[in-house]
Amino acid sequence: MFTGLKKSESTRLAALELLSKEDDSRDAALAEFARLASEVMGVEGCFITTFDDIYQYIKYVKNVPIEHVKIRIEHTMCQYSLQSCQTVISSDTRLDDRFNQQPLVKNGNIVFYASAPMINKEGTVLGTLCVSHPETCTPTSRQITNFQRVAALATVYLESCYTHGLIDALTGLPNRPFLQKEMERLTREKASGSYALMIFDCLDMHRAYELSRYLGVEALEKMLRSFGSLLRQRLRLKDETTLYAFTTGRYAVLVETNYALTLAKRAEKLPGIKATVTGDIDINLTVHAGYVKFSPAEDSVPEIVRQGISALHEAMREKIRVLQFNPILDHKRNRDFKLLYDLSEAIKAADQLHLVYQPKISLCSGKTEGVEALLRWTHPQLGPVSPAVIVALAEKTTLMSDLTQWVIRSVIAQLKQWKQQGIQLPVSINVTVSDFSHPGFADELENTVLAAGLFTSDIHIECLETEKVLESDTALEELDRLRLHGFTILLDDFGAGYSNISYLRRIPIDVIKLDRSLVSQVTTDTGSRIIARNVIMMLKELHYVVLAEGIEDIETARMLEEYGCDEAQGYLFSHPLAPEEIANWLADSRPFRLLARSNNEQQPQYDA
Repeated sequence: MFTGLKKSESTRLAALELLSKEDDSRDAALAEFARLASEVMGVEGCFITTFDDIYQYIKYVKNVPIEHVKIRIEHTMCQYSLQSCQTVISSDTRLDDRFNQQPLVKNGNIVFYASAPMINKEGTVLGTLCVSHPETCTPTSRQITNFQRVAALATVYLESCYTHGLIDALTGLPNRPFLQKEMERLTREKASGSYALMIFDCLDMHRAYELSRYLGVEALEKMLRSFGSLLRQRLRLKDETTLYAFTTGRYAVLVETNYALTLAKRAEKLPGIKATVTGDIDINLTVHAGYVKFSPAEDSVPEIVRQGISALHEAMREKIRVLQFNPILDHKRNRDFKLLYDLSEAIKAADQLHLVYQPKISLCSGKTEGVEALLRWTHPQLGPVSPAVIVALAEKTTLMSDLTQWVIRSVIAQLKQWKQQGIQLPVSINVTVSDFSHPGFADELENTVLAAGLFTSDIHIECLETEKVLESDTALEELDRLRLHGFTILLDDFGAGYSNISYLRRIPIDVIKLDRSLVSQVTTDTGSRIIARNVIMMLKELHYVVLAEGIEDIETARMLEEYGCDEAQGYLFSHPLAPEEIANWLADSRPFRLLARSNNEQQPQYDA
């Protein structure tokens, strides 16, 4: 179970910590309040302070020889206003037992002294507004009232400094803008030495949203409020180390590099966290961290923050507990992001994307049974981009759907053109689970095909990401509707990695496409031959059409035919062809000649 500070207490500490730090624009405004107070009271000296639980911090001083800007509270004259939360006025401090032992009183610099506490709405004393004079004074009640009004105005200003945009409303901790202000201060001061920004991720936000969905926002917020104190405890942070609420469920520290390395080692060894959310519901949490070293005198604050986030996301992607920023990996991710943007532009362009078509050959007759449409991208600067890169970039974005629609439109246009030339050839297109998961995909595709004057039998659907399809009821429903509309369904890459035979009966499939890894070694490896033969026999007994891809030699093709494989595609028969090459391809009898046997040709012998 999480334990830690109450929200009000964490907010108080965060506010005091924020006010103790230097802030040129804020402190310049506080100076104006101090000077106004001295004019109101008709005295020479003034100073204004803020507090944490241990020290008083002088933010501005005029005509008072205060030597230190940081003083322990028990040594200050302001301690009495802090303790009583009341305005303290002493007309002659030399006669006042509270002050007569103070050095500034003894040497005659402060004879008259007045201090008004600056108290926020929660009752926290944020600081004091003070005035002084080297002679005795007796202010009027009007002067005292106006003095207190100035202190109240200064309080309102201070509250706005930490409540408006610099304190995280949920945890009460200083937030990311405040962190960046601290980094900017180091940059302005050209601080020497090496620093590090370290960012911690404590909660997968997808899980957080699910928790709030089932348990309510209050339960989630209660857990999130406890993360800060728990993380501080587990990392054994120094008291003076500020913990920032970076974003929801994420925290950050800004420390010197040597201390960051110590924290990195501690973070690597952090035990798993079991958080009790509500009642008897526990969730297991894993903390990931990314950090980046930097020099305040040389590096840009926004860039360092970006690099810290990049390091954290790389740690999460690679499932590593702690990872330092790696410029090589970062460059690759940035390049991929740029390519992703370029891909979105390529879809709109007229001259970057195009399709090529790889023939599918009957192993029995040697004739072309259809073609598979394959996407190609010629980048204006980089040239040809690998199809694998295209899929990797687009598969987790809405661009995948945009690409599928582009392919569908292009294939339909090509089929219409071929039909005008008298070419009747079904075309297979690759479709992902993100497409199938769109309700109405099947009906929309049928309407598009029929509106173009084509038949649904003209287009075959190659189903990718089979196991993800099984996880989506919508995808299974759309596949059923596609088959009902007359589209032929192919299961792609069967035998690649782990293929669960049981899912074959759960997905409406007409053709099983064997991955090249399953058939590439049938001529050289006994185990591969046994596996391939039995897989093909099983699929044929289940009444599937079996197609093998990646076929590069005649021996493999003939052996697969012997096992009962129906069709094949690969470089043995043809590389992917441009649309204008298909007519000549169909007129060529080479595939048939490759597979034809003479009547007296000895049949090959295969291992059992």
